[in-house]
Amino acid sequence: MTKFSHELRAKVIKARLEGKSLSMLVKEFGVEQTTVCTWIDRYRAGGTAQLLHVNRRYTPEFKKKVIEYRWEHGLSFKQVAIQFNIPQKGTIYEWECRYLTRGISGLLPKKRGRPSKMPKKPKKKENLTRLEQLEAENAQLRMENEFLKKLDALVQQRKKQPKKN
Repeated sequence: MTKFSHELRAKVIKARLEGKSLSMLVKEFGVEQTTVCTWIDRYRAGGTAQLLHVNRRYTPEFKKKVIEYRWEHGLSFKQVAIQFNIPQKGTIYEWECRYLTRGISGLLPKKRGRPSKMPKKPKKKENLTRLEQLEAENAQLRMENEFLKKLDALVQQRKKQPKKN
């Protein structure tokens, strides 16, 4: 999605209120007609404060409240977005789809960023029983033994290969 400056949004709204047609605004400012209509609806609902307001984080309780409000009153996504001051109507659509498929857990915030490539080390418990400590040590020694066997096999294999000149 292209981000538009607050100044451009204000110019488009001002031009529309002065009587310019939507097609003229689209040609003059290079903004899609649906975007202009959305800006105008948001401006009419709450003035410039609502037009320029952008909120990026919402609680799961708020998301559930918005979805249930939409269902109770039979409103469109656009109407609910204006009512709750949400910049994009598609946001509410996504929340509703996730809520219907996964329930309230679908509304929880997602983890951001690339997942770690390194496996997480298990936390060491200091209050292990003696038997658990011995079993953990035994497992560690088995892993080391397997590693050394594989390393030895690779070394033997390299020794058998003829050297290339």
